[in-house]
Amino acid sequence: MTKFVAIGLTAALSLVSPLVAHAQQTPPGPPRIAPAPGPAPAPAPAPAPAPAAAAQPVQLPDWFVEIDTAKSGVVTREQFVAYRMRLFDQLDADKDGTLSKEEFLKLAEPPFTAEAPNLPPLAQRRAFYEQQFITIDTDADGKVTRPEVQAYVALGFREFDIDMDGRATREEVLLVIRQAQDRQRQLEKEIAERNRNNPDRNGDGAIDAEEFAAFETGRMLELDSNKDGKVSLQEWLVLAGQANQNPQGQPTYQQRRDALTKRFQEIDTNKDGQLDQAEIRAMAMALFKKIDLDGSGKITPQEWQTANTPQQAPPPQAQPKPAPAPAQPRPAPAPKPAPGPGGLQPGVPLGR
Repeated sequence: MTKFVAIGLTAALSLVSPLVAHAQQTPPGPPRIAPAPGPAPAPAPAPAPAPAAAAQPVQLPDWFVEIDTAKSGVVTREQFVAYRMRLFDQLDADKDGTLSKEEFLKLAEPPFTAEAPNLPPLAQRRAFYEQQFITIDTDADGKVTRPEVQAYVALGFREFDIDMDGRATREEVLLVIRQAQDRQRQLEKEIAERNRNNPDRNGDGAIDAEEFAAFETGRMLELDSNKDGKVSLQEWLVLAGQANQNPQGQPTYQQRRDALTKRFQEIDTNKDGQLDQAEIRAMAMALFKKIDLDGSGKITPQEWQTANTPQQAPPPQAQPKPAPAPAQPRPAPAPKPAPGPGGLQPGVPLGR
């Protein structure tokens, strides 16, 4: 059975340390015990290889600037823990010195999680913090105490305290952030590459209509060389390949161009000479219905495999051999005439 390649939110988050990933961008408001899941990567095709961009200066995170009011370039472990623990008091609604799961899960909601484009659904954010709650609750009594949270925060401080002297210097923090950014870029590149060939974005083992439309739109927009969000006929005809590529037994370059031009005109319903995203989506939805053989509204692995298996032309049928013509009866030999004078047969020329 064909399986779809997919990478989920949990897998993506596990590849980058939560505290480090959050260090560079702390949203306004109370400090966090740990970061919320970031916006889900948008399904987009992998970009064309380009020269490496010049490195941008790394900015100190808000927490470092807010703690280091004296501009000493150093934050101690005690300062860091005290700063993070301010959030504990905000979450402890009943002021009993512990956080219940429900109190802790408020981290998934505003104002603790700032609104942002492509933010994962609330259920996914709550699941993320529920797992974090289980990690912090080391005695598994269903609540997290101040000492448990302090221990967790102190462990996070070690991410920045490279030389383990109990202090995080400006240089140490900037280096850790730079490495985290590099890992994040690599992760995003890997996710984009996987999504490029993975229509099953939510990893449920089937492709729904929206997933398929996003997948096909992404693939089509790879042809959009001028990045105007549309595909022109010239960009579309790149699919015809090279003019000197004419494998034996396959359509010629001109035949390929002709067929592609005809298909382009069918998709270009408003006849403006370009395929916009609405037209691409309409094409994708029509194709989805053809692949969804059982009409269930989802493409199963078997249906996907069938759609991606080249259909072999049936072998040519043997031409029936024509029935042999009936044998013609041979004419009976003519009776020999009686010998004439001189004994010569009629018609035999006389010798000279």
